[in-house]
Amino acid sequence: MTFRKVTGVLTLALAVAGASYFWLAHRNEPVVVQKAEKAHELYFCPMHQDYHSDKPGKCPICGMKLQKADPAAVTPPPAAPQTNAIFIAPEKQQLIGMHSVAAETGTLTKEIRLAGKISYDETKLTHIHSKVSGYVEDVFADSVGKPVKAGEPLFTLYSPDLVSTQQEYLLALRSRDLLKASTVASAARGSENLIAAARERLRLWDVSEAELRTLETTGTVKKAITVYSPVSGVVMERTAYHHGTFIEPTQTLFTIVDLSRVWVLGEAYETDLPFIRNGQAGEIELPYSGNGKRLRGHVDFIYPFLDPKTRTVKVRMDFANPGLELKPEMFANIVMQVSVARQVLVPQDAVMNTGTEQYVFLDMGNGYVQPRRVTVGVESGDKVGISEGLKVGEKVVTGANFIIDSESRLKGALAGMGAPSEVAVAPIAAPGLQVEVLAPKSAKSGPNTLRFAVKDAEGRPLSGAQVDVELFMPQMGSMAPMSASALLKEAGAGVYSGNVDVPMIGTWQTTVTARQQGRVAGSAQFNITAR
Repeated sequence: MTFRKVTGVLTLALAVAGASYFWLAHRNEPVVVQKAEKAHELYFCPMHQDYHSDKPGKCPICGMKLQKADPAAVTPPPAAPQTNAIFIAPEKQQLIGMHSVAAETGTLTKEIRLAGKISYDETKLTHIHSKVSGYVEDVFADSVGKPVKAGEPLFTLYSPDLVSTQQEYLLALRSRDLLKASTVASAARGSENLIAAARERLRLWDVSEAELRTLETTGTVKKAITVYSPVSGVVMERTAYHHGTFIEPTQTLFTIVDLSRVWVLGEAYETDLPFIRNGQAGEIELPYSGNGKRLRGHVDFIYPFLDPKTRTVKVRMDFANPGLELKPEMFANIVMQVSVARQVLVPQDAVMNTGTEQYVFLDMGNGYVQPRRVTVGVESGDKVGISEGLKVGEKVVTGANFIIDSESRLKGALAGMGAPSEVAVAPIAAPGLQVEVLAPKSAKSGPNTLRFAVKDAEGRPLSGAQVDVELFMPQMGSMAPMSASALLKEAGAGVYSGNVDVPMIGTWQTTVTARQQGRVAGSAQFNITAR
């Protein structure tokens, strides 16, 4: 054998030994990139670009047609981030509908809706009293709800005091005429004083100037004096009912309110108060109007106290009411649009609220997600503002948060929030049992032969055990959950094998349970992906 031949044999032997060592060292690692036999024949999935193949076909994850790619552009999968991240396989991302969007900045418009009620303007409320005791004769404003105008008669009143004062006034007028020619100056002045006193008393009792002139002209005492309305409005209440009713100055005979302007009182919860201020624009709509008509107004007053029963604060708005469309005690919806300062925004379904804390899940790329505690600000529609814990451009997971949270590995990451932990990518055996998958290296839908090397906690082969395998896929959308099971037989030295029928492609949650003498010796859980 020549030297050149010896050298070739040694080189070949070293290459084979190196390849064998590499395979043994990495036989349990997931293969993401399949090396092509020829550099010019490499294909990848447009949706799951981590999957590559050396021949054309369809993506086993999503079913899309593989596209040809330049082998030089394929790079090895990046190392797992050294944080409390969790790996979600691409197949599982597809099944649970996991999506991610980048956080952005923007201005939210918060819509505040208040339940309101129309009320009368308290500053335009008038109570009618008689300033002298007497008896009601005639009633002109004879029903509640009747509109009256300023100067219109309300009722007539017979009062003995009014009658006697009228008589005194007429007597004083006659005395002045008799003493006009008197040479005694004090007598003339005395008659003038009597006239002024009697006239002032009648005027203070709301006898009008017109009635006083009539009294002076005719010289006849009027039995009943007419009481007129001092304001225009609508009669809300009355106690002057019929002829002969005795009244006193303490009684409220009529309550008249001017409805040309009304108040709308809204009930604002404590959480909405920071966004409401005097002058805040708003609209009201009547829920039963049917035509969607809205009236625009502004907040006129915020009451300084809180209702202890409803835990709300009254917010008042003032509206013109020329056609009296707005009637007291009507219900109304108040809508306010409040602009909030620019902040970091994410979709509302990207935030998980535990009741005391809020979380988002960052998409770290290449199948890794990481929980992040945040502080939620204002919510509006399908967007929510993040005041602390998130930066613009960071990607957050949406749509599948609750499914991701159900993963036991993610719950472990939440418990250790803030403390770095090792990321588990390969299947991890449960304490007490170690399982190494010998076959199949790549499962498929339909019949599969399973071969597992089962060891105890100390790494010694487990012999003489009954090994059960359970495959499970949870419900996805309208698809019912599926399962498959198999009983493995021992082939020797802790190796167990058996056949199982995998119903469909996808990621299957696999549970291996070993029993010895009827007692559970241990179990392990991991995933098997059928392609």
